[in-house]
Amino acid sequence: MDNIAILEALLYTSGDEGLEQKQIIDILDINLNQLEDLVSKYHSHGLTIQRYGSTYVLTTKKETSTYIEQLVKEKSKMKLSQAAMETLSIIAYNQPLTRGDIEMIRGINSDGAVKTLIARGLVEAKDVDHSRSHHLITTDLFLNVFGIENLDALPTTEEDEAEMDEFFSNLVNQKGESNE
Repeated sequence: MDNIAILEALLYTSGDEGLEQKQIIDILDINLNQLEDLVSKYHSHGLTIQRYGSTYVLTTKKETSTYIEQLVKEKSKMKLSQAAMETLSIIAYNQPLTRGDIEMIRGINSDGAVKTLIARGLVEAKDVDHSRSHHLITTDLFLNVFGIENLDALPTTEEDEAEMDEFFSNLVNQKGESNE
């Protein structure tokens, strides 16, 4: 694999923080002139390598900003109300549940929150044999949004408090301003 591809992979992996030129030079076993040459030769349709002081970052090209703004606006629609977050937590930890089960736990009608969660793809309703009720379960999108591989990765009361705080701060960051 050539050094340009490795540099791209390293910068992609480092994310917004980027990498210090010394790190790159050490990893690729090159000198500063060779690094500058690699950066000048880097070509991608939508990405570029930016240098900020001694830090290199893989960023999107300015020409893509309109499209990125659209994506950010779409993602911001994923924000959930407090009621939806509570309902989602109840479903995640107690699935499968019916709407009636959720209402009993929350003590309030949660139809609006459930509809929102289904519409956003975080929850799905599964038919139950010989019943008019649907069981509500979380989806793969739920796992993706909250950065967990499976439901076993949900924090429990026996787990480290820091992990619990991190998980719930992620939930709070997803919460929107409107009530549903």
